[in-house]
Amino acid sequence: MTPAYDVIIAGGGMVGSSLALGLAHGNMRVAMVEAVTPQNEQQPSFDDRGLVLSLSSMRVFQGLGVWKEVSESACPVRRIHVSDQNHFGIVRLNADDVHLPALGYVVLARELGKALGQKVAACDNIDLLQPATVDTIAVENGQVATGIMQDGEVVSVDARLVVAADGTQSGIRTKLGIETRIKDYGQTAIVTNVGTSRGHQYTAYERFTSTGPLALLPMSVDRCAVVFTVNRGEAQHYSDMQDSEFLQQLQQRFGRRTGRFQHVGTRKSYPLMSVLAREQVRQRLVILGNAAHTIHPNGAQGFNLCLRDVAGLLDVLLPAFHAGADIGRLHLLQEYQSQRQRDQRLVERFTDGVATVFYSELPHRILLRNSSMLLLDLCPPLKKAFMQRAMGVAGRQPSLVRNSVA
Repeated sequence: MTPAYDVIIAGGGMVGSSLALGLAHGNMRVAMVEAVTPQNEQQPSFDDRGLVLSLSSMRVFQGLGVWKEVSESACPVRRIHVSDQNHFGIVRLNADDVHLPALGYVVLARELGKALGQKVAACDNIDLLQPATVDTIAVENGQVATGIMQDGEVVSVDARLVVAADGTQSGIRTKLGIETRIKDYGQTAIVTNVGTSRGHQYTAYERFTSTGPLALLPMSVDRCAVVFTVNRGEAQHYSDMQDSEFLQQLQQRFGRRTGRFQHVGTRKSYPLMSVLAREQVRQRLVILGNAAHTIHPNGAQGFNLCLRDVAGLLDVLLPAFHAGADIGRLHLLQEYQSQRQRDQRLVERFTDGVATVFYSELPHRILLRNSSMLLLDLCPPLKKAFMQRAMGVAGRQPSLVRNSVA
C-alpha cells in the first residue's frame, strides 16, 4: 500500500521548513507538522533574535531558492573582531583575506521565518498541518504510521520516513526513548539589540569579559544585535535592570568601538546547555536540527550546522527517491549519519572547548586562550583555515554547500 506521503516532518521551524523545501523541489510529497502558528508569539523559531548565517548557509538558501528574499534584510559581516578584556589576546578576521564579499550575514529570525513560510505555502506538494503534533509513531509494513493530533482529533497519516525537527525538547525523541547527553553550562544568554552612535562598519565583535562573553552583531546601519552571556544566578539581575543601567553595563564591558549604546530593545533570556541525541537515525526515522544536537552558541555555529545537516540529508534522500529506492531503510539513513558525523563532532568539540577555556578566569587558561588567539591572528595560513571551517566550507560538505548559485 502506497503511503500518503514520502516524508512527514515534525517541526515547522527554520530547519523543518528548509528540509521541506528541498524535498518538495525533488518532487517528494511532504507533510509538515507544526505545533504553533508562525503568528503566535510563542513560536520559538521566528522571534527577533539576530542569526548569523555562514557562507555555507547562504549557499544552502541559494539552492533552496530562498536567499533572494532573505538577502533583502540581511546585513553582511565583512570583519570579525575577537578580544579578551584586560588581556593581550586578539583575533581579526577579514573577508578580503579570503576574497569574499562577506564572512557571513546577520538576519532576524523573524524575517528568515517569514521568507521560508512564504516559500512553503507556495509549494503544492507540501501539506502544512498546523497547529498539530505527532501523537503516535509506529513502523509497520514497510512504512511508518503516525497519529497526528489536530483540532482535538487524532488522524492517521502514513509515510516512508519521519524526520523529527521539533527542537531541543523534542517530543518525538522522548516518545521513542532516545537518550541524550546533557551538559548544563550554568550560563544564560541575554539577547537584545541596541542602537549605536557610531556605525559598526559591518564588523561583528566578540569580547570575553570577567562576567561572560559579549557579542555584537551588525544589523542596520546604526543597530546591533547583542548576545550577553552571564552566570545563571545573575541572569535575573541583568534582566530586571532599567534600560539605562543595562546599557551602562554593556558599555563598561565592551568599550566605545561603536560609540555610545542607546535605545536597547526587549531583552530575552536563554539558558545555555548542550543536548546531544545518542541516536540520530533509526529505521524510518531521522532526528534533525536542535533535536539532534543543541550546542553552545559560541561562534554562532548551531543553526549553520543544522542547515548543513539538512543539505546532507537531501544528498542522500533525493538520489534514492529518484532511483525508486526505499528512502526509509536504515542502511540509507546510516549513510547520511556517517557523512555528517565528522562535521558535527568538530563543531560540538569546538563550541564546548571554547565554553570551557574562554569562560574561565584560571590563570593557565587565560594564558592558553590569549596565546592561541595571538597565534591565530599572526599566522595567515592558520587564519584562513580557521575562517573556512567557521564558514562551514572546509572538508567534505554537501552539494548545496559546495555549489553556489548565482
